[in-house]
Amino acid sequence: MSKKAYLSDILYTPFLMWVTVIDGQTVRIGVTQQICDCFRGLSKDGSDTICCELKPIGVEVKRMEPLGIVKTRKIAFELISPISGKIKKINEEVLNNFSILKNNPEKEWIAEVEPINLEEDLQHLFTPQQYEEFCKHLWYFLRIQL
Repeated sequence: MSKKAYLSDILYTPFLMWVTVIDGQTVRIGVTQQICDCFRGLSKDGSDTICCELKPIGVEVKRMEPLGIVKTRKIAFELISPISGKIKKINEEVLNNFSILKNNPEKEWIAEVEPINLEEDLQHLFTPQQYEEFCKHLWYFLRIQL
């Protein structure tokens, strides 16, 4: 895995998701580079068809429970919500063309959520430095599993 700089205003989960706080009423959720790298690695040319499905707007999600799913012809990967709250907005452009995330997934969000327990939920997330250390071990594990 190549060395990358993690954005300082983003917090990460061990489930390969990220969160950034827009304000006290909205957080953005996205997927990390590691998810994109894994899906790209599943096909020889990296062009395997990927679709992403999320729960609909207005639905409440809970931290550590599925927010949606990413599927290819070979595998399905649950997107685990990093926070509890109500889905306010979905980035349909990304859902309709998951390949948008290939180059810089931490700039493109998949959902905006109105948090319920923001301060408590944030305590369970990794800082960029913690996530970078976590990924050193994660990448090895993921490659073995795939």
